[in-house]
Amino acid sequence: MKTTTTFTSTISPELIQWIDSVAKAGKRTRRAVLEEAVRNYKREMTRAYLRKGFERIANDSNIIEMAEWGMQDYAKMLDSFDA
Repeated sequence: MKTTTTFTSTISPELIQWIDSVAKAGKRTRRAVLEEAVRNYKREMTRAYLRKGFERIANDSNIIEMAEWGMQDYAKMLDSFDA
């Protein structure tokens, strides 16, 4: 099974200079710098997506009510362990 894929793209000369300087300073390859940048971007996009979802459900009265029901059940379970 192939673990990498080759692609060709264009990039501004200023950006490639920056990538090269970061790569040289860290004794890494362009590929390593770009891969790290894409991973960081993916992580930030995922966080933003999740944050937006949590903000949306924080204002949803049905979700809040279900969470409160769940907390009541959880409290009952904890009480039963103490008995």
